[in-house]
Amino acid sequence: MRMSNTEIPRPDVSVSQIVLLILSQVGSATFDQIRNHPQVKLLGAVRSENSFYTALARLKRQRKIQRNQNREYELTSHGEYSALKAFVRKEITQSEKKETTARAWDGKWRIVLFDVPESKRPIRDYIRNVLKRQGFKEFQRSMWVWPYKLPAFLTKLLGDSQLRKYTRAITTYDIDYDDDLRRMFKLQ
Repeated sequence: MRMSNTEIPRPDVSVSQIVLLILSQVGSATFDQIRNHPQVKLLGAVRSENSFYTALARLKRQRKIQRNQNREYELTSHGEYSALKAFVRKEITQSEKKETTARAWDGKWRIVLFDVPESKRPIRDYIRNVLKRQGFKEFQRSMWVWPYKLPAFLTKLLGDSQLRKYTRAITTYDIDYDDDLRRMFKLQ
């Protein structure tokens, strides 16, 4: 895709996501503490002060953050899940930026199973998209296979209190007839 000179590429992690990440780490913070937090530079968010005011206002309007008695911003319960999603996005984008060296397969298969009810369809779609983006292959419906160690962020996501009752991660040495999987992951 060709970009014109006037187009600005979309950042990997938005200012709102950075705010959510910071608040999930520190608990509560003032505007200045958020704006000057080391994560801001680490994630490459060289943005104006106004960008942070706008992000905070948007997050507050969406009820993902609130201000406490000390006039500091903090996550709401709705914001905690959004912060987890922001964490996963950050981890995925950072792992994609790292040089992909040939991974050594240890002979184990990692299988992720999930059975999320229809009433929580956005969560189900989110898990599926994260697994696809990481490189998992769908073995059967809601059963995904991966030949490498699970990344820490994925372990954290699957262990989240809202998802834990719907997901399982299994590590196994043996799957009968895994030639098709070996070909799929180019392990032969």
